[in-house]
Amino acid sequence: MKISGKFLVVSMLCLLTSRLQATHIVGGDIAVRWMSGNSFQITLTFFRDCSIGSANFDPTIELGIYDKVTNDSQQTFTMPLLTRDTLQLGDTCFTPQNLCVERGVYSNLVTIPDNPNGYYIAWQRCCRNHIILNIEQPDSSGMVFYVQIPDPSLHDNSPVFGSYPNAYMCANQINIQSFACNDPDGDSLVYSLVTPMNGFTVPTLPGQFPLTVVLTPGPYPDVLWLSPYSLANAVGGSPPMSINSQTGIITAQPVFNGVYVFAVKVEEYRNGIKIGEIRRDIQYQVLSCLAFVAPVFTSPLTTTVLSTSADTSYTIVAGDSISFDVVVTNSNANDSVFLYGSSELFSAQFQNMTHSFRNDSNAGTVRQNFFLQTTCDAIRDQPYHIKFTGIKYTCYGLLQTMTDVDIYVKSPLDGAFDSMIPNVFTPNDDGSNDLFHIKALPVDCFDSFKLKIYNRWGTLMFDTDDFLFQWDGRNKTGNKLPEGVYYYILDATFKQSSFNKKGVIHLRM
Repeated sequence: MKISGKFLVVSMLCLLTSRLQATHIVGGDIAVRWMSGNSFQITLTFFRDCSIGSANFDPTIELGIYDKVTNDSQQTFTMPLLTRDTLQLGDTCFTPQNLCVERGVYSNLVTIPDNPNGYYIAWQRCCRNHIILNIEQPDSSGMVFYVQIPDPSLHDNSPVFGSYPNAYMCANQINIQSFACNDPDGDSLVYSLVTPMNGFTVPTLPGQFPLTVVLTPGPYPDVLWLSPYSLANAVGGSPPMSINSQTGIITAQPVFNGVYVFAVKVEEYRNGIKIGEIRRDIQYQVLSCLAFVAPVFTSPLTTTVLSTSADTSYTIVAGDSISFDVVVTNSNANDSVFLYGSSELFSAQFQNMTHSFRNDSNAGTVRQNFFLQTTCDAIRDQPYHIKFTGIKYTCYGLLQTMTDVDIYVKSPLDGAFDSMIPNVFTPNDDGSNDLFHIKALPVDCFDSFKLKIYNRWGTLMFDTDDFLFQWDGRNKTGNKLPEGVYYYILDATFKQSSFNKKGVIHLRM
């Protein structure tokens, strides 16, 4: 069955005039509302980064309607931009700086004939932000906004997503965000995380950018996750991101700052039978929201606390040294506490690691500083494991072992740059923090080095192959850049091993 009118064999969605114009898209979805008879209101909600320099909303967009069973193209239609507004992000606890999201709403009435197979409606666009961390080749991966509807004779309304979440998550904190939908018909909804779809992109000219999108029926391929990310762990961290299948509440605790993409699918059931689904494809930015608070490790007996002065996953600079405190606090004057430090690997390079001490004053705090010296070769293949064991004698004379603490010292190819690359600098010529550079590390730790820095909308601002570089916040033409968020991509090799990292730089005056 075909809908009368113009039939599209292949239509090019030429909404992009350059590769950069699409990197501002941060997500969206399509909803369908039954109006009367075979008339439906189709609404596409589109979120974009509204930083200075981002491309504007297109005045119209084009969508396709396809048979859900045969994938035959049934109809294409255009929708005008009706409204646009800037979202209020953050809450009383934290308000992100230099993060701006604007919402655009496209909508139109469309007549859709009855069809027992049902339909799906799709909008495709190229391409994703090339600084996304968790998928392969994001700058050549398209987007698909997608909704399934049953036979129009059912007069069904699709689920509708609620208000847009915060567009960001806080690193090293539990984040709880709602992707709950409302269903006007009262149908049952089931939520799940899914891999985002990849639109059918083709180069305007062979092997060149910009890419365009062919308005094509599905099934649509998935984007490819970049290891170690996956559908089971889309933004990293532990516990991994998950969604409550009944409420649509997402819980995540990402570790590293950056830009990530994922998708939420909401399936619609009536009398136990699936009749439709809606998806939201979304990009999030992970930020450092609050000052770091050192973790506390407690024993089964709550009177004693064992902690360190920093995170339990230390990053040691190759060829440099690190020192850290281990603290035992005992609130029971009748208990005595001993602390032992030992290393199972490379013990000759540790100092004071066999030292133990006693809280002779009983109640109170005991602190011991430990020192570690490293070399490039020594830490290349595996981390150090430093085990601290607190042993307490209770008032009953019982010997009990407290929580063991492992501190991991990583090689330069396993996260060392997390502590060596600052995320904020202020090139205002006041003599303090004027230059962005990597902290001290012997040059011989790397065989090759390449760093590129982009602004928020994807323009290359600075690049270098000199590890000893110092960037003063100017672009390639020598002009000072405005305050804002910038992104770096780092590629390096070390003894035939490759290292790739993407991150965030805050330029402030």
